[in-house]
Amino acid sequence: MTNDFDVSAFAVQFQKFLDTMSEIAERPDRDAFESELGRHLGASPRSLDPVRQEFPQWRWVDVDTALDSLSATQVLRGVVPAGDPDGLSEILSNQYGNYSLGSVDRKALPSGPGEVKHVATNAIRLVKIDGEPVIAFATEADSPNQEGSIAVEVLSADPAVSRGVLSRIDAHVREQSALRLQVVSFVASHYGSEHGDIRFHPRPQISRGDVILPEGSLKRIEASVLGVSENAAALREAGQHLSRGILLFGPPGTGKTHTVRYLLSRAADTTAIVLNGDSLGHIRQASEAARELGRAIIVLEDADLVAADRDFSEGERSILFDVLDILDGLAEDADIAFVLTTNRVGVLEEALALRPGRIDLAVEIPLPDLELRRRLFARYGNSLPFTERGIEQAAEAAAGTTGSFAKEAVRRAVLNALALHEDVADTHLITAVNALVSEADELRDAMAQDAEDHELSEED
Repeated sequence: MTNDFDVSAFAVQFQKFLDTMSEIAERPDRDAFESELGRHLGASPRSLDPVRQEFPQWRWVDVDTALDSLSATQVLRGVVPAGDPDGLSEILSNQYGNYSLGSVDRKALPSGPGEVKHVATNAIRLVKIDGEPVIAFATEADSPNQEGSIAVEVLSADPAVSRGVLSRIDAHVREQSALRLQVVSFVASHYGSEHGDIRFHPRPQISRGDVILPEGSLKRIEASVLGVSENAAALREAGQHLSRGILLFGPPGTGKTHTVRYLLSRAADTTAIVLNGDSLGHIRQASEAARELGRAIIVLEDADLVAADRDFSEGERSILFDVLDILDGLAEDADIAFVLTTNRVGVLEEALALRPGRIDLAVEIPLPDLELRRRLFARYGNSLPFTERGIEQAAEAAAGTTGSFAKEAVRRAVLNALALHEDVADTHLITAVNALVSEADELRDAMAQDAEDHELSEED
């Protein structure tokens, strides 16, 4: 009997069978998403089109809170690997078997002063809205619209339901923002994105008596920043605009930032956004947030930086012009105050001259005169046994110093007394004032000499 069985051919085919079975065993179930999501929706999710909206990166906490609010009983399933898919369509097609169902990844993000929220960054949410099964998904996504955005997608058997749920999410993000009534700042992103991260700060607690300025200055500032908000309803009824720009200018250390902190302490019913240093470039994000939050104060500290530094410019146009354009473009009923501070008002003159009327009030915060210095020493030394004569002598000896000088002098006086194991007295205060004045003179001389040496070196 002839044996036609080819052992070699069988071995080749059997090895192919084993390889195929091994590949299938190791490959993630490409239908896992369709099976579970389909059971929830009652329809094949691949046959449905999700609706999508993008939010800025700094809105992650607000987006996650809005998604949590959709239902108290929702099932979260993680997409593994996290952070890769651009949306539900890519996950559902799972063309190369890259994605599988797994655990939910969370990232701690600030949600208030000293508070964090653990945001779900890869979660598909299975929820029911008014009895209708809905799927919601949020993920980080780069898009042509805005770099580093948060993409939110909603999927249901009824497109009208999907659109309604997405509209509900958007409204919650805007109306229930974690930024509302907080003091926040934008900080440069770790990844170099133009969309800054958010940092929350405790609201300052400064009394009116702690702000010592020339007669009438603080009253004018309060009227412009706080008074407009207090009379917002009447001003709107009279057809008057609410948006305004206020400029505080003067030498360093005279109390500009201290004055701003006082305004923020008074405005507990107002969101405050503070920009300084690298974060000055985030003025667009700040103004966008302010528009959504309603009543707001946007503080730009050292605004001369955005007027003079090329790093804060787009081509030949300074960001300061954008600030003034934003002021000009605000709706008349927008209760938003821009408070700018600067040590070098001359740098701002060109921009302000080209945009007349954008700054409603400019107030100089000068070096304190004798009477203001006396009040400053009395304020910072009010818990110590200084005499009126000692306060007067200290004020006279501190001619030409800044508003912050008195606070440091009182502190130095206490340190001197402790070092000598003595009760603090007028003599310690006068000694501290003289020493600080002398040190300041020496520093100025050294800086002048260094500048002269540098100039000679360049000439050589």
